[in-house]
Amino acid sequence: MTSPTLPHPDPTDPDTVIASIRRHAADGTLPLTAPVLQLLGAALLYQARIAAAEAVFPGITHLTDDGPAELTVYRSQGNAIPFGTYTTREAARACGEDALKLYRSISQDVSMGWVPESGDDEVAEELVLFGPGPDDEDSTGILITPITVGVLYDLDAEG
Repeated sequence: MTSPTLPHPDPTDPDTVIASIRRHAADGTLPLTAPVLQLLGAALLYQARIAAAEAVFPGITHLTDDGPAELTVYRSQGNAIPFGTYTTREAARACGEDALKLYRSISQDVSMGWVPESGDDEVAEELVLFGPGPDDEDSTGILITPITVGVLYDLDAEG
């Protein structure tokens, strides 16, 4: 018995290889032997795991040609005491706001706002209370600090 000759997909792209195997199995041009079925089952499992990782850490599964991917996480802290680290700025802000409400009484006529250290998108922000007067501003000591997490150790990286 001879094996069918299949066109060779790009071996550096696992998605193309798996898609090619699935297509040939569906067309009936590839015998569904136990190893092929095991490969297809493992591919489904790994694709589900990759999708789950990507959902939790967006961008983590996409490496660039220039080097390994980096992930930015956000640490919520008050007076240098960490409350938690989150994958979104919004989650870190919610943590900081809840911590403030838990430890400090806030009047109804006071509003909260996040003030960045500078105009850059990836800078620390501080939770500030405003009011009741037009010039009333109160620093809370609660910060959101972006932290870049690298995949590999880099001796020359800042930090």
